[in-house]
Amino acid sequence: MPEGALTTLEYALLGLVAMRPMSGYDVHRVFATTPMAHFSSSPGAIYPALRRLARRGLLKAALDRATEARPRRVYALTRGGEEALHAWLRQPVTREDLVRGSGAPILRFALAEGRVSKEEVLAYLMTYRRTLESYLEELQGHAREMPAAAGLHPRLALERGIRGYQGDLEWVRSAAAKIRRTGRGPRKRRGRVEG
Repeated sequence: MPEGALTTLEYALLGLVAMRPMSGYDVHRVFATTPMAHFSSSPGAIYPALRRLARRGLLKAALDRATEARPRRVYALTRGGEEALHAWLRQPVTREDLVRGSGAPILRFALAEGRVSKEEVLAYLMTYRRTLESYLEELQGHAREMPAAAGLHPRLALERGIRGYQGDLEWVRSAAAKIRRTGRGPRKRRGRVEG
């Protein structure tokens, strides 16, 4: 396994390419036309990240000359990329994930379908719930201790944050309940090549 941590964008790229081999243009279109734009829709970030992942042996690039006059580079997941994605999808949600607001917990959840078992997804949601509950207690403590002299705007800003995390907590509980009612296990995904 290559050294050094990957960015959330790089994990998002691994997750997309795990679904099916994609060119940089294909990836850019997904980012530009879906909520994935949260992670980056900039070709100036996407293309270099794809090249870094290929240099690290997590993606394998091949030229596709069949569809266009100008060949395009198509990326597929390698065994190392599969292992890196597999490990990342199983990381529990941490307080740091919530504080940074990177979107990583929801991205991991979205990319987990078909890649991890129902039991693992439910365990993931349980850690997400516990982390949210703990962080909400912390924020509510700050709200109780905030001096009146702090002003209305800071109080309202903190209230907005608390309400946002309460909404996240409600969603986690709802998602877990829906998943418990389903009988689906993981599906096989295409997109990995040996490398």
